[in-house]
Amino acid sequence: MEPVNNEEQVTIDIDYNEIPEAVDDDSVTNKPNSNLDVLFRFFTDNGMVQSEEASNEYNEVKDSFLSGMGTLAEETQIVAIHTNMSSSLAGKARLSSFQIFQEAMSRKCGGGDTNVRSAWYGAAKDEIREILCHGFSRIGKAAGNGEKYGHGLHLSNSNFSIDSVLSSEMDSNGLRHVLLCRVILGNVETVAAGSNRFHPSMKVYDSGVDNLAVPSRYIVWSCCMNSHIYFTDIVSFKFPCYEASTSTSAPPSSPGLRVSTLIKILSMYLDPQKMALIYRFRIDFRAQRIPWAEFKQKVVEVSGAKLLSGILKLRG
Repeated sequence: MEPVNNEEQVTIDIDYNEIPEAVDDDSVTNKPNSNLDVLFRFFTDNGMVQSEEASNEYNEVKDSFLSGMGTLAEETQIVAIHTNMSSSLAGKARLSSFQIFQEAMSRKCGGGDTNVRSAWYGAAKDEIREILCHGFSRIGKAAGNGEKYGHGLHLSNSNFSIDSVLSSEMDSNGLRHVLLCRVILGNVETVAAGSNRFHPSMKVYDSGVDNLAVPSRYIVWSCCMNSHIYFTDIVSFKFPCYEASTSTSAPPSSPGLRVSTLIKILSMYLDPQKMALIYRFRIDFRAQRIPWAEFKQKVVEVSGAKLLSGILKLRG
């Protein structure tokens, strides 16, 4: 039986060959800020203005983002929030286009609710830069849980920012970035996980959701992604919940996700019955009634490999 001295240093991995190098928090903190300054200057050169931390706008976006992180909010450090002022020619054109299509949707709905919602979009730094310059272009990316909901642009419900975090990537400064957007949804329909659709099933529908009753993801089809989505803010943040593993049950120097953090994330996706199983497996593992390999396998069987793969992307 494998001894466990410190559970916080135990990691869960599916394929060690696909794991990137861990980022040491101290090394990130001690790096020069030149790269960060260049990135933020790129934001401001493209119509974004860094929000003052004491402003109402900053706190509203911050509170919205952290509330959607659940119990992981305490481990999340917001570094900066940039607001879209629509000051450039392209920015004014995008805002005008969004407003025109919102009016068109209102007419289609007979003057009724256009179903405009706030939503999050997580991506790598380079994609964020592309969006600022040219608009949205990458469709069909898997959602944060690893599932694909058709060939459209996937955004997360404003109350579920953790899903956009799972779709983001850490940059060379140790930061991740997500966009806060306004989205014209119109009349929505359910799009099943694994769908290969490119457009609505009928003309009466405008966009898709993963669940009609309690949607956590919105699907905007490619023909509408640069007319029905308008990004308002960029949140840049650190998510320092990873460390190198010293467990003898994993290869030396393999970075991983702390078990306690993994369980927090899983609890936001899995129903209480499945979480009860995982808690029981954890108790058995800590009591050395089951080996580490069996514990990992049981967690994968209960949660599903796709969900775990999406969560493990958080490591960078």
